Amino acid sequence: MSVVSKEVLLKSATTKVGYVYDVRMKYHQDLEDPQDPHPEDPRRIFWIYNILKQAGCLDIMKSVEVTPVSDNKILQVHTQAHLDMLKDTELMEKATLLVTQKKFDSVFLCKESQYCARMSSGGLLALCKEVAAGRLNNGLAIIRPPGHHACSNVPMGFCLLNNIAIAIRDLQQHKLVRKVMVVDWDVHHGNGIQEIFYSDDTVLYVSLHRYDSGEFYPSSPDGNMDMVGKGKGAGYNINIPWVTSGASDGDYIYAFKKLVLPVAAEFAPDMVIVAAGFDAAICDPIGECDVSPRGYACMTSMLQDIANGKLVLSLEGGYNLDAIANSALACVKPLLNIKWDAGLVPQPATYFAYATISEEEVNGVKTGKLRYSTTWNTPGRWDPAKEVPECYFSHPSELGKEVVDQVINVHKAYWPTLR
Repeated sequence: MSVVSKEVLLKSATTKVGYVYDVRMKYHQDLEDPQDPHPEDPRRIFWIYNILKQAGCLDIMKSVEVTPVSDNKILQVHTQAHLDMLKDTELMEKATLLVTQKKFDSVFLCKESQYCARMSSGGLLALCKEVAAGRLNNGLAIIRPPGHHACSNVPMGFCLLNNIAIAIRDLQQHKLVRKVMVVDWDVHHGNGIQEIFYSDDTVLYVSLHRYDSGEFYPSSPDGNMDMVGKGKGAGYNINIPWVTSGASDGDYIYAFKKLVLPVAAEFAPDMVIVAAGFDAAICDPIGECDVSPRGYACMTSMLQDIANGKLVLSLEGGYNLDAIANSALACVKPLLNIKWDAGLVPQPATYFAYATISEEEVNGVKTGKLRYSTTWNTPGRWDPAKEVPECYFSHPSELGKEVVDQVINVHKAYWPTLR
């Protein structure tokens, strides 16, 4: 593919598209072993920023200023004890930080962690305010640390503050929105978002995630399809739990057409926020699913038909640097009203290819010689010979279709459009 000129982009693109990026969010780092980097790698946000810059997208997008979120806004979602713990980390030495992080499930801490978490939440909130007020049509928050696992009283799963929950509560408090739909396509169930809004009928939470009978992280029955919400929130929590690895474009598109979009139309939100993890992408070593950039672009495009196009994508997970960059670029194209496969930057035959992992890496992880696979630290080891068949995009798997149909059956009682 050849590079499309900036003049062509400016002529065809929608220019009221925003983004959030601040290099200071990279300061949050794992102190444990620099030779074996953590999968929630600080480079993740730069790789996304860089591919958008190379493509010319950032030249026609508006950069939204990032400021750290305040205590008051955090406390609309999190407990005082949760906030105090994060504040205390600023004064801790390395040894104390390493001990403290072991008190939590899959969290790392450094002196800069609290500041970066505030910047992450503050950046998303600033972008959401611009979209809610109509100054921007939509946007992408390139932020870290992620947030959808963070519960009201405890950080977990690489997440310190629940960025999306903080943004929603502040928007609602200032009457910029009343109803918000959250679509979580991260491969992991967003247990934190679910917990915070479980009894709330103003927030519709829809999560498409790998479940594996509750064995896949966060390894809890909370991600099952029978967790529908409680009280006035009954029916406003929709879990679409894939039963194993390998969920592909066809599974996600089927779920969107049969369930996500009909319910969204009935709910009629004022804004849609996507918990945009890219760890269900082809080549992600943790998610082990098969969603292509084309699939992410299609889902983004379909969500633009909701809430008058007020749509914000907020980065969550995704641990293969090439995969998250290409997936994010694919999502930005429909936001800019550019065809998803427009030749913005030269792309190798990697969009629809599987990664190969060396036997040494696999054995290293299995024997404990490496805490993590090194796959996410290098450009994807793509194998162009293994291209994803076209049928992956157009047809769901039998297992995927069965799951979606079961979820529809569960939620018929709450949504007339599904009957």
